[in-house]
Amino acid sequence: MALLGTLKGFGVTEIFQLISQQMKTGTLVLTSPKANVSIAFEDGVIVGMKSDQWTMDPRAEVLIKGGFIHEKELKIALDNVKKTNTWEDILISQGKLKKTFLLKAANVVIKDILLEIFQWKEGGYRFEDWEVETDSMLTCHIQSESIILNTLRVIDEWPLVKQKIPPVDYCPVTIIPLTEDIVRKNDLSDVDTHIFDLIDESKTIENIIRESLEPPVEALSSIVKLIDAGLVEVFPAGIKDKRDSSIAQKVFFGHLKRVSVFVLLGLCILVIIMVGNPRIMEGYFIPPEIKEYIQTQKEIAGQYAKQEIWLSKLDTNNYALPPSSSPE
Repeated sequence: MALLGTLKGFGVTEIFQLISQQMKTGTLVLTSPKANVSIAFEDGVIVGMKSDQWTMDPRAEVLIKGGFIHEKELKIALDNVKKTNTWEDILISQGKLKKTFLLKAANVVIKDILLEIFQWKEGGYRFEDWEVETDSMLTCHIQSESIILNTLRVIDEWPLVKQKIPPVDYCPVTIIPLTEDIVRKNDLSDVDTHIFDLIDESKTIENIIRESLEPPVEALSSIVKLIDAGLVEVFPAGIKDKRDSSIAQKVFFGHLKRVSVFVLLGLCILVIIMVGNPRIMEGYFIPPEIKEYIQTQKEIAGQYAKQEIWLSKLDTNNYALPPSSSPE
């Protein structure tokens, strides 16, 4: 299969889908005013990539910015490179670099390049369907279909995310610790939780992105997601008092919200008691005149008791009219 044409007539997405669906092996060369990129495929899977914009190994640049290796260490390793090894092999053998970090740096580079070329609107393409040569490429193993879907999703969501991104020199601060319930409730991904774990009051957003070894767009999206979920706030670097005040305010309103529930419940119970007029409330709303009359009756009853006069034992006939005299 030979492909040749311009990106105006046949977009990058369609080219990738065609190569993936037909499980082709070969090299796709994409050209534009911005860069020339070559991508190697084996059975439709991306296995290598290179760009004419790379002045050095792009993985090394990512690792240096993230603080995982030092420029001096890289320079020494490059000076000692031989045919049988590479700078990364030297640093790994010396214990100055972990292979995991190298793989994550490669993932950052590749995803960034793919995100860029998927948005090209002008340029040309050429697919050469013969055995690929990846010696001069950054090697990888990425399923084409998955990277197409993921990249298109990022492109679609990015305009909304971009509007919410705080200044990169601000420091994010976590508000509450993560729990399984919070992760599940907010549908947090592994990238989201990884970004959360890197946050402390001394690191700026830019520092966190570099240390995360995640593609910048995905890392920024995670920060925005954490902010929207109320798990993180951001402040200008060094403004600790404002941060503490904000956290205290959130804690206060959280307690106030819980207390208000109990207060409302108490008021509801009180209203029910008043409306129902139970015996426990008897006497609280009796007019003074009636209270005085009741008190008088209690005093009379007390006097009878002292004189051992019991109302229950009185002969009710004593209160009857005297019988009339019988006629003589």
